[in-house]
Amino acid sequence: MPPLSFTRAARALVLATMGVAPPAALAAQDAPARAGRADTLTLVAARAAARETSPDLRALREGVAAAAARERQAGALPNPTLAYGHEQTSRDGRSNAQHIAQLEQPLELGGQRGARRGAARLRRLGAEARLAAAEAQLDFDVTRAYATAVAAERRATLAGQAAATFTEARRVSQARLAAGDISGYADRRLRLEAARYAAQRAEAAVAREAARVALATLVGEGDAVARLVLADTLPSDAPAVTLPAADSLARIAVAQRAELRAATFEAEAAVAEARLAARERVPVPVLSAGLKTEQVADTTGAQGGFRGLVAGVSLPLPLFDRRGGAVAAAEAEARRRSAETEALRRRVVREVGEAEAALRALSGEIGALAPQLGREADLALRAARAAYGEGEITLAEFLDAVRAYQEAEASYATLRAEVLVRRAALERAVGAPVTGPPSSED
Repeated sequence: MPPLSFTRAARALVLATMGVAPPAALAAQDAPARAGRADTLTLVAARAAARETSPDLRALREGVAAAAARERQAGALPNPTLAYGHEQTSRDGRSNAQHIAQLEQPLELGGQRGARRGAARLRRLGAEARLAAAEAQLDFDVTRAYATAVAAERRATLAGQAAATFTEARRVSQARLAAGDISGYADRRLRLEAARYAAQRAEAAVAREAARVALATLVGEGDAVARLVLADTLPSDAPAVTLPAADSLARIAVAQRAELRAATFEAEAAVAEARLAARERVPVPVLSAGLKTEQVADTTGAQGGFRGLVAGVSLPLPLFDRRGGAVAAAEAEARRRSAETEALRRRVVREVGEAEAALRALSGEIGALAPQLGREADLALRAARAAYGEGEITLAEFLDAVRAYQEAEASYATLRAEVLVRRAALERAVGAPVTGPPSSED
């Protein structure tokens, strides 16, 4: 093949890709590594491990348990009071002694117990929704860390391949230098490029380890993550994803988004607590019933006695504390919660629109670039290696082709990881799966 055709191919590769690369190469290259090891980590398993070990989720689960316990407590009837009294009086040799035992029971006739129980139930539902929101956020964080780690793994592999390519190219260059086919400058230039790609390989290895550490922090596996094979590949069929319309996604988000459900429950709980504060203005009567014995002794020493029943009712008088401030504060709190819920609803609708537009735009970009890549780019690089070995292209043309392929592959891995992250971001914003499974074995 003449040198001019390779120059055009290398330049076309750079202009066409601008940071993308073969879509199907990742799964094929990772398959042998996965086949040789059993200790793999899928995205689903990573999410499950993160949920199991997350201290934040553990704290929220305890919060749900506490809210459920408070709900049970809110439905309890007030305890009765057992009272006993003894009176003894005497005068002019006469005495009188009384023993009174009675049971007192408060009666919440104003619906306070029902309002208290309703508010506690809504608080418990809000706590459960907060837990679901935290789980969704953690799933997104794990997905982002997993995709970043897979992309970093791919970039490290590419950097290693490029360094190996230049190691072989140096061997060819030394042979051609000894034969007088190239200049000493070209050989030194090749050694410089080989050193540059070796440095890139080291940087990619550091980035890969940093990405795995970030994933391990979320998964809670520590150093074990460094020894695991990340089994899921990055999706290469992003243009094939069919998304519902943005307004449909917004309606789903309003109904399903955990944060919005939590805010709605908490706003309703605030309204219920305002009703409770108003009903607490109703005095709670206390009924009492019991037994009374009375012993009487006169001046002659004769004694007599009486027995009977006692009953009574007491009613607080709201003369000084009419709970006006408490009712006003509860009503204001309910209005504040309602306004915050409406603001959150608008923010959720905006986030859904932004996430949907971002995923659709990125999918469109990759869809337009993918047909120009793949097997043809890989064949172009192989041809450039062979041509340089045979002396059919110059060093500059060879460097141009290798650099184009390397940058295209690395950037494409980043873009594909971004597709996975944006897909997860859209599902988090909506609060429900909208694009199928979060990972792919394409």
